[in-house]
Amino acid sequence: MEASKNKKKDSKITVAIVYAAALLIFLAVFGFIGYMVVRNFVPGGEAVQESEMEENITYSNDDKSTFMYTLSDNQNRLTSVMIATFMPSTQKIVLIPITPYTECDGTIVADIYTNAGIAQLSEKLGSLMNIKIDKYMSMNESTFSEILNIMGTPMVTLIDDIELYDKATDSEIMHYKGEKLAIDGSIACALISYEEYSGGPAVNMKLAGEIAAAYTNNFFSHTEYAKNNIDSIFKKEYSDADTNMTTDDYNLMKNAIIYVIENSSSPSYSLTPTGGWTEQGTFAIDGDFISQLDGYLNE
Repeated sequence: MEASKNKKKDSKITVAIVYAAALLIFLAVFGFIGYMVVRNFVPGGEAVQESEMEENITYSNDDKSTFMYTLSDNQNRLTSVMIATFMPSTQKIVLIPITPYTECDGTIVADIYTNAGIAQLSEKLGSLMNIKIDKYMSMNESTFSEILNIMGTPMVTLIDDIELYDKATDSEIMHYKGEKLAIDGSIACALISYEEYSGGPAVNMKLAGEIAAAYTNNFFSHTEYAKNNIDSIFKKEYSDADTNMTTDDYNLMKNAIIYVIENSSSPSYSLTPTGGWTEQGTFAIDGDFISQLDGYLNE
């Protein structure tokens, strides 16, 4: 009888783990910032209760994790890529926005995504940047927008002019460089994917990084809200995104993200790659930028 009870208990725990939800970001980033990372996440289970009681947690550079997030439109065209490195030991999240027009392995990032898929893109982009990308996550604009709306409504300063649709007036309204906007998920997607910036795709790349950092820092600055809402973000990402992140990965990381939430109100910042644009509209990342990344990602 006791063995039967134990089997039933193990079965319940297995089901709870299978349905455990997913990761914040970035994210950032671009989330994203959602996604970022979680440790020991088993909603309603003993792992969460125990993690909340842990004290004097310390982390080293070995606990660092790097993720790649991609954003695509409703035609599955790549609109943005974000590399996010989460460093709990220094309570930092470094965001590196990548334009889809970046030259990589003889082609461009957008074509690798379309022809070979996100897993191959993760491998090739990691090789180009000399970064070990641990996990990847691909989201469409609908999922991305919903996640950002959970994270809040940060202020962003425009770095170029843009014409945006206004629901209140049902018309397009011009906004100008230097203007500060409170942006929701829908506006964030519009800013990232806008195709008529006078400064071209370089503006999209830089703005994507700034938006991801703004959302991440806004979310982390509301400690209790962030801790109470990370599950909603994880569930949305895990159910809708294409990712190689597993439930076990989530379980191993939640303590780290909570640790940073509790100890830093603005952990995130963006590093926009430097480089040159060709006449064909492709972007070659400067070698010096790549060589300097090691210093930022191993602080």
